[in-house]
Amino acid sequence: MLLSLICITSCFRRYTEDGNCKGEVADDLFPPIRMQWNIPEECEQIIEASLRTAQAIANDVDLHLEPIQGFGKGVMKKCKISPDAFIQISLQLAYFRDAGKFCLTYEASMTRLFREGRTETVRSCTVEASNFVRAMESDHSKEELRSC
Repeated sequence: MLLSLICITSCFRRYTEDGNCKGEVADDLFPPIRMQWNIPEECEQIIEASLRTAQAIANDVDLHLEPIQGFGKGVMKKCKISPDAFIQISLQLAYFRDAGKFCLTYEASMTRLFREGRTETVRSCTVEASNFVRAMESDHSKEELRSC
């Protein structure tokens, strides 16, 4: 409910130059109320079947997390590498190693300070990213790769 309210009223709000909302806190708002839905039986059956399908897919995922100590955005920034770019190129490399091909990938980019505060799409599977992945997978030495 709160998210809906934010989405609905965001077009009326404006932001300061540093990205903070203008205006005062309103204490006199009505509290949110729980909505009551009348869902036909046929729709309920479809929703339940979709939930079972989604649960089966989620239960079929194997995930192993390996905590890495001493390496994070601070290290990347010291190396003058964008942490986001590092993650995006890592995803490209991991997918290529797993599937043997590239896939079109995008990331939502918040442009709140621009008109209407919309999001834009950033395509991370670029020609340059693909060339980097191919170079990482090649048999060339580090010196040869640095000259690219």
